[in-house]
Amino acid sequence: MNCIAVSDNCLAISKGLHIDCYNSSQHNFFNVPGKNGSQENDHIADIVISSDGKNLALITSVSKQLIICSLPGFETTINLNLPRSASKIRFTVDNSQILVADKSGDVLIYDVSNESSGTKLLGHLSLLLDVLQTNDGKYILSSDRDEKIRVSCYPKTYNIETYCLGHKEFVSHIEILPHNEKYLTSASGDGTIKCWDYVKGTLCHTINASLDVKDDALKENFTKIMDEEGVEVTTLPIVHYTVTALNEDTSVLAVAVHSYNKLLIYTIETRNMQFNHKKQEDIMLERFPSAVKFHKKSLFVYDDADKTVSVFKVVCAESKLTFEFDKKITMFDNVNVNFEPKPSIDAIKVLYKRKFDNVQEYQERKKQRLEKASV
Repeated sequence: MNCIAVSDNCLAISKGLHIDCYNSSQHNFFNVPGKNGSQENDHIADIVISSDGKNLALITSVSKQLIICSLPGFETTINLNLPRSASKIRFTVDNSQILVADKSGDVLIYDVSNESSGTKLLGHLSLLLDVLQTNDGKYILSSDRDEKIRVSCYPKTYNIETYCLGHKEFVSHIEILPHNEKYLTSASGDGTIKCWDYVKGTLCHTINASLDVKDDALKENFTKIMDEEGVEVTTLPIVHYTVTALNEDTSVLAVAVHSYNKLLIYTIETRNMQFNHKKQEDIMLERFPSAVKFHKKSLFVYDDADKTVSVFKVVCAESKLTFEFDKKITMFDNVNVNFEPKPSIDAIKVLYKRKFDNVQEYQERKKQRLEKASV
């Protein structure tokens, strides 16, 4: 897998155990130090740049490292071993600490300047997929494989404010709505983006992105693959999701649905506590994107096949939204990176819950159900 992080002065892409950090004039490379016995399948699982642009943090999958480096020189300030493999990291709003969501369901917090500072904040009974701190610092939001979004008070995270419940599959992404921080957006394996009043735990709006995928063959192929795994699905999952503010009333959403070679673009508007979304023109891509990220009014799309980042400018003129191609940046140029990522379907399959332990039992019950439906 590949990860992307963007700040005002840095574009960072990870591949295997390597990071290429581009600052508009030169590329700086960082190689994660290997651990004995874990190098073969190890890779960077997530990267993030602090909002002040001073630090970059990363986690690794097999060796379970958390590394924090200062930018632009990549001087390592923290290098520690996490107790369990992690799936997501985020800096806190003041950039003094970093949140770690691990695969056992715990959220840990570390000071960026103190390796021995790790503290458990909260726990789910499920694999965690995303975590963030709200911009007012009052809540920690966390999402998991079991369709749940938990809203925990901070710093007293044992106090659960509420849950945001409504997704039918794993919640892979959560982001505060940029133009109105009262609301949370979430993207899921059920193919939808939902908008929540997260303090109340109420669902405000839903965008069903799976309905905008105009390729029945893709859906049928994915359904067949998952059927062989004993998992019944009806929609393609959202793989990449990113959002940015367009103006004080509107945000722009970019959505990559599994194996679909177009980026779905939406605007969502809030006026007088009313929500309205509009489907914008898709961005056609040569291949399914490896990573996608908004930064302000620019959209960065990484293609690992040719190791390039395509940059698009968001332009709004006369109420019409367009994405103008700006430039293409070649990453990892003349750098030997020996890492072949697993097929994206492998990472997706493990997030679905199997309703039957025995695949043969699942297939038999499905056959009986189809026979009844045909009578």
